Amino acid sequence: MGRFKRLHRTTLAVGLAGLAGCAGVMIGRPTAVPGRGPLGTPQPTATQIAVGGNPSPSAPRMNPFVAQLKRPPERAARNPYGWLEDVRSPRTRHWIAVESRAATKALAAIPQRGWIRNRLEQLQGGWSSQTFRDVVVERILYLSPDGARLPMEIAHRRDMPRDGNQPTLLTVYHPGGRTSEPFLRPFVLVWVEMGGVYARAEVRNGLAKVAAAPGAAKLPDRPISLTDLFAAAQSLIDGHYTRRARLGIYGRGFGGLMAGTAVTLRPDFFGAALPTGTWAQYRQIPSGHCYPPTLIVTAEHDGDFRPWRGYELAAALQAEQLCGRPILIRVDEGEGPGAPPSVRLDRAADELAFAAKWLGAQPPQ
Repeated sequence: MGRFKRLHRTTLAVGLAGLAGCAGVMIGRPTAVPGRGPLGTPQPTATQIAVGGNPSPSAPRMNPFVAQLKRPPERAARNPYGWLEDVRSPRTRHWIAVESRAATKALAAIPQRGWIRNRLEQLQGGWSSQTFRDVVVERILYLSPDGARLPMEIAHRRDMPRDGNQPTLLTVYHPGGRTSEPFLRPFVLVWVEMGGVYARAEVRNGLAKVAAAPGAAKLPDRPISLTDLFAAAQSLIDGHYTRRARLGIYGRGFGGLMAGTAVTLRPDFFGAALPTGTWAQYRQIPSGHCYPPTLIVTAEHDGDFRPWRGYELAAALQAEQLCGRPILIRVDEGEGPGAPPSVRLDRAADELAFAAKWLGAQPPQ
């Protein structure tokens, strides 16, 4: 009988240890395991570099039963990447250096990049509307779930087939922000030249949740600006411009934070993401998702933008990524009009090359 009890206790202990592994309970210090890095090459992620943990599981860390349980408030509020906010610490500097080297190597290997950079340089020297007579700009109104109609500009080649299969970049802005840059500029023209669609949609400026009108369908549980963003994205799909696998979300400044937030809320909605960061209230990245290929572009010095918003987003996405799609971060020294022209040119080339690779755009023959 005593032998049976000892055997029963041993079996029970083994079973509980297995359940703990499924639930993400770690006993002792985790062993660092190389994750799936840029473009599929083995590369330690941010957390491995900084703390030696294993943030790249090959399967969800929580089993279906445990995933339904509400986490304790203190655990949910903990920010495991708060150390990245100390941008001058040796650990953060080391993380930036390692991530930048990995991103530079991966982006330089994209075949389209050479043509893209050369073409951007040509157009920055000057261009005329006569050169791009085959570029069409549509100005439409898209419909948000609460009935609001908001403007969106869409640029594409005149001969583009409306087959719902074109590589597309979407960015958003709000009218109360800074003056919007010109719509047709070298960045957009090069993308359109490669057969892509570029859309810029206005969204309402608000992070507070907005209640639905009486009798109207219930709005999604998200800020009105994000509701508008997803409505704009869906209108591009409904209008037979693109589909989710070929739709990229992109932005700088406000649009960059919106892009980061959108991809964490709906990773299934986009084929690629090029954000700059996300707001603090949306940095809790859920486990168990395959996030799209993501290139986060930020700078160490910017007047009104905290660069660690991008650092934390990169680290969190790397930690929770469950497939081999790359999560890269490109960190410049400076941002905005004061940045050297060569830096801005390289940044635009990297962004367009990354989008072209993952959304399927090709330079013209």
